[in-house]
Amino acid sequence: MKLPSRAAAGVTLASALFLTAGTAGAQGYGQPPPPGYGPQLQPGYGQPPPPQPGYGQPPPPQPGYGQQPPPQPGYGQAPPPGYGPQPQPGYGQPPPSQPGYGQQPQPGYGSEPRGREPEEPPPPPRRRKRDADSEGENETGDEPFEMPPFSVRLDPFNWLLEGRLGFELEAGLLDWMSVEVVPTFIVDSTPATLNFTGGTDPLRQASDGLGPMSGSSIGLGFWPGGKALRGTVLRFIYQVNAMEYRTVDEGRTVDRLTHTEQALLGMIGSHSRIGAFTIAGGFGLGVDMNEEERCYGRSDGIAGEPTGRGCGELHLALDRDVKSVYDVGGFAYPVLIAGRISLGATFD
Repeated sequence: MKLPSRAAAGVTLASALFLTAGTAGAQGYGQPPPPGYGPQLQPGYGQPPPPQPGYGQPPPPQPGYGQQPPPQPGYGQAPPPGYGPQPQPGYGQPPPSQPGYGQQPQPGYGSEPRGREPEEPPPPPRRRKRDADSEGENETGDEPFEMPPFSVRLDPFNWLLEGRLGFELEAGLLDWMSVEVVPTFIVDSTPATLNFTGGTDPLRQASDGLGPMSGSSIGLGFWPGGKALRGTVLRFIYQVNAMEYRTVDEGRTVDRLTHTEQALLGMIGSHSRIGAFTIAGGFGLGVDMNEEERCYGRSDGIAGEPTGRGCGELHLALDRDVKSVYDVGGFAYPVLIAGRISLGATFD
């Protein structure tokens, strides 16, 4: 049976639509549509919108034609180094070790390696002494001046026994040598050693020098211990004393004698110190180089005039009849016996 031409066209169109619908359904249920198909998703509630380039800022660069976009870290992958906060040590794990008190840190760039002693710095330059000139800064190249050790002492031993007071002034020249000057003053005209027999004390002594100063001595001291003004000392002394001796009877001078002693002495002594306080002592022998003689001779019990030779002594008549004489030089004349015990202070 033949349909009319209009009916045949309708059947053909219905068949084409059916075939098109079947083909679209063959893609499967639940598959996403192709990109760009349908409406785009909008950011959810409370989520910030994607950042937009600010006013006047250039847009972020886009990969050029044929270039791959930079990879993005996927889920579970570690971020690049330096990204985000640094990891902290876990609970119960010790923190990274730090150098303890007194320990040396790790050697850094330019430091000395371990096990090598640091080199000592060079000594400071030699100091120069400056002389006083118009500016006060004239360099001579010498070491700066230092005050040498020195000592000041008194000799009460000879003061009480012989009536002679010596002021001992001594200074160190070297570590093992010193120089000493001792001016002597006559402070007692009737000392114990001059009138030791007692009685009327007819003997008198006085200075025949400059006022009460009868003379002085100068000497060198050598210190075996290597420390001046401390310990044992050996002294070599040159001494000058100008003395006057008189005998007095009933207020009138009976006899008078002057003698200048010029002696060389050797002495051994020691210095003991308690802080600055010093006790010094010594004993020595010497010889009077200005040896003189003054002798009284007797004839039939009549006192004669003193002579200059013959007895080897220095006689001083004790009375007008010269019944007794006193030897001023001592029993060992011209040999001299010297001793001292002095007190004072030493500074160094």
